[in-house]
Amino acid sequence: MSQSTTTQNNNVSDEAGSGALNVKLHPLVIINISDHSTRAKVRDNASRVFGALLGVQEGRNVEIFNSFEVVCTPVDGQLVFDAEYLQRKSEAMKQVFPTYDILGWYSTGKRVQDQDIKLQRQFEPFNESPLYLLLDADPDPTVREIPISIFESEIKIIKDEATLLFAKVNYRIDTGDAERLAVDHVARLTGAGAGPESALTSHLTSMHNAIKMLRMRVNIVKEFLLKQQKESGVVDHAILRRIASLCNMLPAIDSPEFRQEFLNEYSDALLVAYLTSIMKASNAINELVDKFNLAYDKHSQRRRGFY
Repeated sequence: MSQSTTTQNNNVSDEAGSGALNVKLHPLVIINISDHSTRAKVRDNASRVFGALLGVQEGRNVEIFNSFEVVCTPVDGQLVFDAEYLQRKSEAMKQVFPTYDILGWYSTGKRVQDQDIKLQRQFEPFNESPLYLLLDADPDPTVREIPISIFESEIKIIKDEATLLFAKVNYRIDTGDAERLAVDHVARLTGAGAGPESALTSHLTSMHNAIKMLRMRVNIVKEFLLKQQKESGVVDHAILRRIASLCNMLPAIDSPEFRQEFLNEYSDALLVAYLTSIMKASNAINELVDKFNLAYDKHSQRRRGFY
């Protein structure tokens, strides 16, 4: 899949990148940037957002897997990245994704701006040749192509001077099975009874119903056996033989290999539940801090208004 066309300016070369980069872009990056732009627009009415791109590069093959937000503040009329924050965030991401490196940065907007060249140079300490991903957060509804452009930096001789310019590179969207399920789930996530369910929701619902039905039937068999054990009357040997035959068809689950595998699966499930609880608690704390900051700011402004 190729990128959409953007307006050319003095900072963008008319020629395509000569490096012949093979760039693969994963959907998680697009979702992250769109979410970042939406939150910033609603909360702060921000026109642009900035962040870093994470992924793997082997020679001329580049694969962008993830991204994170970067603080960018104006200093003397120029936008400047918080290098210290970027370094700390990069080290933290390395602990979770040791194979990922900072491949470049992203921003939102209609076109490449003059200050983007200076921002590109600020990322050179983290990557010798950083990529720049530009996403149009407010695209033309009639355009069917994805409003994303990816650029690399090239040195061009203009009027006998070496000038840094952006050059477009081709890219394609690459997804794995897990990403396709997640993207489909996010795309179709709606309120209860308000539209079609995603493939993931439908699969989990059918699996839940099947396990529920299996448990109900096992309980029926268990109650029948307990009743037969307590009563000293007539015993239905035909049904008991069928139950015994059914039990014998079950695989042996008392081997050391099964116990070890079961413990591993059980530990993984507990870990996922624990991480989910941590994320919920972190989200609750984050909302509390945001509300406190909002209330404190309003209180401070009210006090300043008295003087």
